[in-house]
Amino acid sequence: MGSDPVEEFKRKLERREVGLESVKDVFEVLASAYTEVGMDVREDLVPANPVTKKVISPDKWKDRLIRRATAAADDWLEGIKSPARDPIKASIEADGKWKDRIQTAIREDRRKKALEKVSWSEAVAVAERIGPSGFAAGISAREGKIAKRVAELQPLVQAVSDAIQAMPDATDADREKRLLAARRLMIEVGKKRRGIA
Repeated sequence: MGSDPVEEFKRKLERREVGLESVKDVFEVLASAYTEVGMDVREDLVPANPVTKKVISPDKWKDRLIRRATAAADDWLEGIKSPARDPIKASIEADGKWKDRIQTAIREDRRKKALEKVSWSEAVAVAERIGPSGFAAGISAREGKIAKRVAELQPLVQAVSDAIQAMPDATDADREKRLLAARRLMIEVGKKRRGIA
């Protein structure tokens, strides 16, 4: 296992192998790594200036983040209801930026690296804390969205069913053709839903 990059940087500073101008480069690398594992390093979430104060323990930092986030629940809802600008329109306008970042993520293999840091047992623990009622509440809250998607999907799936039902079903070869046709038609349904067919 390699050495701690922070400790290695401190040793290099002591040996005068690097200058203070390298600090920003080291920070950018660490900040990127922290972001990859879900740690937000925005200035407003850092609990103390690390130059003037010792950084608080992980437990205290975690508790403070959770306390501030839960206390801001009303602000979150107000922000969702009254955004500064239309978030959907802004996302569409930023399409080029999104594509560039996706390509960068692919080149740097970020998805695989991030997945290697995921713990399934942690995901299960979160699900247990949310519980069945929390899951059910989330689904119920999305009733309108689900109704819209089903209304779009139902006629497409009905058309697949009608096409398959019209095919012969007398022999094994007939049934094999029906299965292959169903697969191909459902792929086309997916394309239509994504707007690429």
